[in-house]
This record gives sequence, structure tokens and C-alpha cells, in this order.
Amino acid sequence: MSVSILLATLGTAEIFRREATPEDLADPDTYVVDVGMDYDPAKHNFDHHQDSTFPCAFHLVMRYLGYHDAAMVVFGWYAHMSMMDVRGPYRTAQYLGVDTSILFASSSPIDGYILSCFSKLTQLTQHDAFYGLMKEFGEDFIEMVGLKMTRLEQLKKETQILPIKHLKVLVSKIEDNPKLSMELFLRDLDDDEVVISITPSVRGAGWEMLRLGDNLQIDFRAVKSNPEVRFVHINGFMAKTKELIPLEAVLEIASQAIGDPDGLISQ
Repeated sequence: MSVSILLATLGTAEIFRREATPEDLADPDTYVVDVGMDYDPAKHNFDHHQDSTFPCAFHLVMRYLGYHDAAMVVFGWYAHMSMMDVRGPYRTAQYLGVDTSILFASSSPIDGYILSCFSKLTQLTQHDAFYGLMKEFGEDFIEMVGLKMTRLEQLKKETQILPIKHLKVLVSKIEDNPKLSMELFLRDLDDDEVVISITPSVRGAGWEMLRLGDNLQIDFRAVKSNPEVRFVHINGFMAKTKELIPLEAVLEIASQAIGDPDGLISQ
């Protein structure tokens, strides 16, 4: 990931997977990452193994490039990946309060394949297909940091939080990728009474009503027969209207999906 971010930033470079030499460490045109036992951003040396208080090399590179603070905000996995690298899966699982087997079970086979491919390389140039994949990944990552931060600020300015029965509903009229940064906004909002989000649907022309936090007071199967509704998920956590009907109308439909505050919905 460090190399991918650097490729996206530098434009072109050659990649060598080997131990660093004294000449590499002294040359500011050579970026030394995760090897070399030296952390010196001025010389573009980004190893962390010589100091147990340092985060992973990826975080050191991200700090140098100015993306670290934003990444800490927008990616829930970002802080923990450093702990996995520095302290290992057992200490990380203990910190997260889960069994280590959960971390191993959630590992992606796609991650494993890509890392295996990279581990077999000794050199990589812009003429190699894997180089293009890594560079595009870095570019997409940097772009996503900016997009999510920008959208978070937009949500803070434009989102409505409205009362609905004894609870609250979140309404956002942003049509372009409406779910982008929504989890960040909800985290900042930190309001357990907000139990439904209403946003433009990404499939079709209507609204999407979504149950938040898996609150079992909300079951959209209750509005399945409404003529304005075109889809209700079989488990009742989501419904969609046929058109972008007036806000008052979709709020009325959402209110019909709210059950007794003292009761639970059987699944």
C-alpha cells in the first residue's frame, strides 16, 4: 500500500524489493519503505522497525504525504492495520475485544492473492501490468480520501434530521453516490434515535428508506402494500418508492414501518 500511494504521487518510478544499502538511505531520490532501520522523511526513508513506538511504514508514508489525518477519519480499518503490522493479530484481537480466529476468518482471499503476487517480485517497472494495478489503486485511494472528506462536510451542512413518531429520520437529497460517507456522518451524529435514512435510490428513480443500526422497531414489510412502494426487502430492512415523491409522503410511509417502542419484530 505504501508503494501504491507513492506511485500515485510520484507518477513514475522503479520498484525494487530488497534490503536497503547505505547509498539508498543517503539518496533522497530513493524512497526506502519498511526496510533500512531508519526513519528520516527528509531523505525519504520510512522504516519503523527500529522504534517500537512508530506506527507501520504505510502510516509514516501517509503522514509525510499529508493524508494520514483524513485517512484516520474516513477509513475504519486504517488505525487497526498499523496495529496488525506492529503488534500482530493476537494483540490486535485483544485490543478489539474479539477472538483471534475472527480476524483470520475475515481475511480476504483477494488480499492474499495480491500480496502473494507482490512478494514474488524483485523488480517492477511501468511496463509491468502489476505496476499499473498498484498505481491505479494508489490513485483511487487518494481520490477516495478526498471524496469522503468533502462529502462528510456536505452531509453536515445539508442533511435533515426530522422527528418521526417517537424516533428520528435522516433525510439527504444528494443523488450522486448518496451513501458516500453516510457511516461517517452517523458516527459523528451519535444519536441512537436516528433509526431510518431516506436518500435517493441508486437503482431506480425513487427514494430508498433504510433501517439504521438494525433497530428492530423498524420493519418495512409493513408498507409493502403501499401503492407508492415498488420494493421491500424480504427481511424488512429496506424499502424503495417508485418515484421521488414529496418528502411529506415518504415520511408518512416511513412512519408506518415503525412498530411499538416496547416490542420487537420477529425475523
